[in-house]
Amino acid sequence: MKKRIVFYLTVFFATTCFAQNYTEVISNDALDSLVKRNQFTNQMHNSLNGFRVQIFFGSERKAANDVRTKFLQMYPNENAYLIYQQPNFKVRVGDYRNQLEAQVIYRDLLTHFEKVFIVPDKINLPKL
Repeated sequence: MKKRIVFYLTVFFATTCFAQNYTEVISNDALDSLVKRNQFTNQMHNSLNGFRVQIFFGSERKAANDVRTKFLQMYPNENAYLIYQQPNFKVRVGDYRNQLEAQVIYRDLLTHFEKVFIVPDKINLPKL
């Protein structure tokens, strides 16, 4: 009787240890594959959802470039993007992760440009 109990306990502990090691291997492999997939996705898409401040909207390219140049002279460390969506040109500035960040520059730009508003946009990933 004692031999049977010892045998069953040995089998139980052996299977439990094997099962724990097996699930750890599966979990680590699954985790590694998810991390690699996430890295690949981030490399393919160098943007994320965020906000920009639009300072120009119109059909004249020269006017859009003039507004962009004026902005870059005032804020040389900020990014300014000239976007063409037929038939209009847009000038959007900044790469802000949330609306509160965009509001800081929005308030400053109200005094320098006519039509200024915050728009949701795909923004560039921040540089590390």
